[in-house]
Amino acid sequence: MHSLNQEIKAFSRNNLRKQCTRVTTLTGKKIIETWKDARIHVVEEVEPSGGGACGYVQDLSLDLQVGIIKPWLLLGSQDAAHDLDTLKKHKNVLNLLNKQK
Repeated sequence: MHSLNQEIKAFSRNNLRKQCTRVTTLTGKKIIETWKDARIHVVEEVEPSGGGACGYVQDLSLDLQVGIIKPWLLLGSQDAAHDLDTLKKHKNVLNLLNKQK
């Protein structure tokens, strides 16, 4: 078995896979970041016009997780608050508090 010191000495950047990261900014602008020669390169992605881009990653899946903070205090999303089956699993729910902008 190799020691950590041997592993570190044997490390080579050439063994790493090349990686690109697609980033969507808050304004909806899309860019691609890649690493080359220990420097980051940013390329703006050209998208066909048509708009409709969000400035975030849109997630349309339901979030039905509920966290139990205290037996009388639960924390969950608005999806969980609107799902009757989820509420029935937690029999002590008497009131709901919804905080939004």
